[in-house]
Amino acid sequence: MLMPVECSVRRLAGAPAGALLLALLGGDPVHGQEQPAPAPGEAVFTIFVRSVPVGVERVGVTHTDEGWRIESIGQIGPPVDLNIRAFRIDYDREWRPVRLDIDGARNADQYTVSTTFADGSATSEIQQGEELASATHAVTPDAVVLPDFFFGAYEALAARLHAIGEGESIPVYVAPRAEITASVRGVRRQPIQTGQMQLSALIYRTEMHYDTQRLEADVWVDANHRLLRVNFPLLQLDVARQDMALVSTRVTAGGDADETDVRVPARGFSLAASVTAPTGHERPPRGWPAVVLVPGTGLVDRDENLAGVPIYAELSASLSEAGYLVLRYDKRGMGQSGGRAESANLDSYADDVLAAFRYLERRDDVDRDRIIVTAHGEGSWIALQAAARENDIAAVALLAAPGTPGAELVLEQQQIRLEEFETPQAEREQQIALQERIVAAVLGDGEWDDVPQSMRQRADTPWFRSFLEFDPAQVVRRTRQPVLLVHGKLDRQIPIEHVDRLEQLMEARRRREATLEVVRLPGVDHRLLDASAGAIDRYNQLLERRISTAVTAALADWMGRTVPARR
Repeated sequence: MLMPVECSVRRLAGAPAGALLLALLGGDPVHGQEQPAPAPGEAVFTIFVRSVPVGVERVGVTHTDEGWRIESIGQIGPPVDLNIRAFRIDYDREWRPVRLDIDGARNADQYTVSTTFADGSATSEIQQGEELASATHAVTPDAVVLPDFFFGAYEALAARLHAIGEGESIPVYVAPRAEITASVRGVRRQPIQTGQMQLSALIYRTEMHYDTQRLEADVWVDANHRLLRVNFPLLQLDVARQDMALVSTRVTAGGDADETDVRVPARGFSLAASVTAPTGHERPPRGWPAVVLVPGTGLVDRDENLAGVPIYAELSASLSEAGYLVLRYDKRGMGQSGGRAESANLDSYADDVLAAFRYLERRDDVDRDRIIVTAHGEGSWIALQAAARENDIAAVALLAAPGTPGAELVLEQQQIRLEEFETPQAEREQQIALQERIVAAVLGDGEWDDVPQSMRQRADTPWFRSFLEFDPAQVVRRTRQPVLLVHGKLDRQIPIEHVDRLEQLMEARRRREATLEVVRLPGVDHRLLDASAGAIDRYNQLLERRISTAVTAALADWMGRTVPARR
């Protein structure tokens, strides 16, 4: 959900969680390979936490007589409150660090770092506010230097990765603190559609090794050895280059499925969508059974990319193999769809579901009596809203759906995040109190006086108001379709208890056709991945980003029994 961005960022900025952000991976040069040569030039990056933009950094890479120079300026808003007036890191021709200079301000206090590298050590002079300090650390000569929150530094990492083999490790210096070890666990290629261009990125699955813990990160690199994106799935932190952050850009599936891009007429605009046709099946006389995949909240496109997992792209491929025609679309104002997101609410997004439903009804290759609406996470509320308004929707499948009212869900998710980052109790109470004031103000039960203006701008919107006001109990009683609930027992974002409440609400319906099935899947997390203790070490499986086959099997089995073909 939209909130609380600030508490997550603040906790990440402090020790030890702050260090977790900074040690992105690279690798030692492979002996005998030519050193990388990234394309010089400028790039602009947007920093997102939980899909909300919190800052911008402009980065330049130049080739000097001595080697390479990376420079940047930028701003990350409160509560990090980092002003990057000037950042510069020099590397020699072999990508060994030579000098680091930082001139900035944190929380309005002066923050400068000057570090020189020589003879296997890094010597730093540091000013933070009125405090002056110096430090010397032993540093491997070819370490990648990644200071806290200066994401332009990761251009050096992107330049180095092409020479790194799977399973190899590299030293990373978290300036000006300490050196850690990082390793590459695998590499995959990802097609990207940006405007009218089709690009391809290499995504390096990396793992950072600290004294007591490890952290995954995906590093996206373009064909010019320049940084496209850095994503920390666990922390929900994303740093994306401008062409990746544009609403017209989307990550594509790039598989072998029979997929066609279409435009779905909506109210005053059109939705950009993909239709995935069944493969290896004979078309039924009345047409294919069809599925509409409803996008959820946040900055997601038709593939429902969540923490690096393209959930809807995976579902489309799997369900088409099972004999279903699948439509998924970019939500209004996102991806390549028209419309304006800033004025939309839950009802508006339900309108878009119905537009997609009616588009399928008009297709000659679709059985209009066998159209199912499916949603993941908070998108389930949009699907329920649409089903309550349109009885001709044949059935509804909800994956990892929340079962409490919106105001309760926002506070619960904030509490989960605070616990994940081991936020001190005093700060935890302050953040919860702030979130409660925001909720009250949005709902008209409180004032905005003690809420930062930046937070009010993000929270005081039609969408967030409709989300807080939503109670699934009020909508469920108006639905009459058969419903399937699928929930992973390892879901930490929307815990398994939510499906228990939804089950109670659904069972209270008295219509004969309003049947219910509930599937609770052990070892499956919110991304629908197999995240059990035995699976988490299978990096190749996780690298492929295949959602659990138990999820697709449960969907296909229920669909086949619930909306069977007519003879």
